[in-house]
Amino acid sequence: MKSSCARPCVAERATPSSGSALLRPRATAAAVVVALLAAATTLQGCDTPHVAGFIVMGNFDSSSHHVGQWRSERSYWEKNAYRDPETGEPAFNSCMNKELSIVQVCGGHGHCAPFDIDEVEHPIFFCLCDAAWVGVECTTKRKKQSVAWFLSLTLGPLAFDEMYMGWTLEAMLKLIVTIVGSVVGASKPDIGVAIVVSMWMFDVVRIGMGPVQTTSHRVEEDLPRISFAVLTVLFFCMLGIIAGLASMYYTVIARRRRWDQMTCYASTKNWA
Repeated sequence: MKSSCARPCVAERATPSSGSALLRPRATAAAVVVALLAAATTLQGCDTPHVAGFIVMGNFDSSSHHVGQWRSERSYWEKNAYRDPETGEPAFNSCMNKELSIVQVCGGHGHCAPFDIDEVEHPIFFCLCDAAWVGVECTTKRKKQSVAWFLSLTLGPLAFDEMYMGWTLEAMLKLIVTIVGSVVGASKPDIGVAIVVSMWMFDVVRIGMGPVQTTSHRVEEDLPRISFAVLTVLFFCMLGIIAGLASMYYTVIARRRRWDQMTCYASTKNWA
């Protein structure tokens, strides 16, 4: 005799979580394939195979070069070597050449100094450059701190100071901040001015306080601290005075115009 309490058959349904779990490995594999293809198509420094002739659908030749980008730059040896006056060949560390005179070492822009003042038996000398020069052989002219500070003070929002020091990416970011501040200032002047002026004053103080770093070396420290402080304060005080006078002028003009409109309206009303 069959029991009347038979267990009903209930079809199991796939939940959304189980479907997403099945899709995750496929998405991961697809992401890995895309990353490998991107890496394979953007590698530089080697020849890539040409498929022209196998697939007749146009020219599939990709541009390539036989020399890597890092090999196209001047080597450290070439940038920091000096020319031997007798052989004409490049050599390293002119201070260790006993045949050179005092005016021939360090590119004529420095003097030789011992690496270790306590070493007497086998001393090693190197070039100690003048304040305006830098490099192993003192052949690179430093950029001036005074010029960078002046560009930051007068043309700072336009990123002329960053471009002078060779910071291209920082210059672009600074220009973007200036543009954003100008756009915001069109609707909210206080916030827009605060964005531009805060970035502007930060760079002015940063560059004027000491020799900042360029892309390859520090700038020449030729700006006295007292001159930087006094001139910076006077410049921004002058800008504040000019802005205050301009605001006062336009406020007076607006009030006069409003008074004239009210007077004209009152006289027209009385005449009517």
